[in-house]
Amino acid sequence: MAATQSQVLDALRRVKGPDLDGNIVDLGLVSDVLIRDGRAYFSITIAAARAAELEPLRKAAETVVAEVAGITSVAAVLTAQSGGPRGSATPESARVQQARAKGAMGDGAKAPAPAAVPAARRGTAVPGVRHLIAVASGKGGVGKSTTAVNLALGLQAIGLKTGILDADIYGPSQPKLLGVSGRPQMSPAKRLKPMEGYGIKVMSMGFLVDESQPIVWRGPMVVSALTQMLREVDWGTADDELDVLVIDMPPGTGDVQLSIAQNVPLSGAIIVSTPQDLALLDARKGLAMFRQVHVPILGIIENMSFFLCPKCGERSEIFGHGGARDEAARLDVPFLGGVPLHMDIRETSDSGRPITATSPDSLHAGIFRDLAAKVWAGMHTAAGQRIEPPKLDVSPTGDTLAVTFDDGATYKLSAELLRVMSPSAEVQGHSPDQRVTVAKKRNVKIKALEPVGNYAVRIVFDDGHSTGLYAWSYLRLLGLERDMRWAQYLRELEAKGLGRG
Repeated sequence: MAATQSQVLDALRRVKGPDLDGNIVDLGLVSDVLIRDGRAYFSITIAAARAAELEPLRKAAETVVAEVAGITSVAAVLTAQSGGPRGSATPESARVQQARAKGAMGDGAKAPAPAAVPAARRGTAVPGVRHLIAVASGKGGVGKSTTAVNLALGLQAIGLKTGILDADIYGPSQPKLLGVSGRPQMSPAKRLKPMEGYGIKVMSMGFLVDESQPIVWRGPMVVSALTQMLREVDWGTADDELDVLVIDMPPGTGDVQLSIAQNVPLSGAIIVSTPQDLALLDARKGLAMFRQVHVPILGIIENMSFFLCPKCGERSEIFGHGGARDEAARLDVPFLGGVPLHMDIRETSDSGRPITATSPDSLHAGIFRDLAAKVWAGMHTAAGQRIEPPKLDVSPTGDTLAVTFDDGATYKLSAELLRVMSPSAEVQGHSPDQRVTVAKKRNVKIKALEPVGNYAVRIVFDDGHSTGLYAWSYLRLLGLERDMRWAQYLRELEAKGLGRG
């Protein structure tokens, strides 16, 4: 028997409110409860500033609904309260509202779109795109591109306007996966018009270079080409933006990956891996790179999780099973789910007919839609955790840096403190016992600030030092612990017989 909305609401009444007062249903925090093919979707309204704190509440809500008879999967999202200038939710576009209404009316939408999350920063945003998600892997051969295209189609299936950028310059796959060929045309504004396949806008080097022609380029040329494909393409307009642009990253952690992570306001990254230890070892490196540049990790997907024989139904774990789930738990990141190794996925991918689009009622298409819903839900939490670039003001004399964060907190840090606490290897060493106590910097001045992507700033001092990358989180930490760190520094100077100069 199919589950009903009232059954879901009854289950949710078991979940207490954010302050343990009443339950989330009677407090009016639950909305948009929709059920399609055994999948339950709903929103929980909270204050934006409490998104990270109330993540256990969201998980508890998913757990109780999963126990309802007839429910096969659950996707709950935390929706920010509107009404305040800070932390208020970006209103849904009319098109997303229409998609959600279609789902409620049952006239064709396979799944409802969860509520919109706050829009990406406009200062360095890609024109025509609200959110960018990187799909990456530490090594090739794990099915990242196939996962990326089906994930993009899954996002489209839940009511979002979606595009995909093939960032693998040396080995573009998206033209074949989407069955799209031809050359992009120029718009009147002298920008490239993206190609389109199954309703998804797509751009790839495969459209610009013959598939039999090798691309023998050095790193800077690749980065330049990628920047053009990202920022000089008509992805959308101010009135008709893409909700999500999925970036199919090249494997590894080289120039392209680092350039995207540093210079594009990513809403999050997804790591694709197979279950075996070798793939997980490389996936760990990719995850560490995104963490290093402060990109939220939306989760890990285990591809080729198991093989189900189409003739006898026997399940074989060819590459092992559960390795990605265990790794996600070890690294404290979400495990989004597993995708089986199956002939249908391989055949539809090879023929340019991705299974999520061409067999929407299949088990595998359902898996990708569920993954997409989890990714979209995860962006709510990530938006609450990301540190926005602070305002940086250097005093006219260069001896003080004022750092003002989005929450209004302002910290005044002296040039001397910043210099002697530089996060560079020259100062910090590679372990605590290698830390260098820098002396004679009383009169050092800040000469220049050089932004590094969306997560840090390089400070150039007049003594020639410029190798420290001050992440926003590190600047906040210095502000909070300024007095304690300064007192400790003075003790170190005294103990080593050094002076401030």
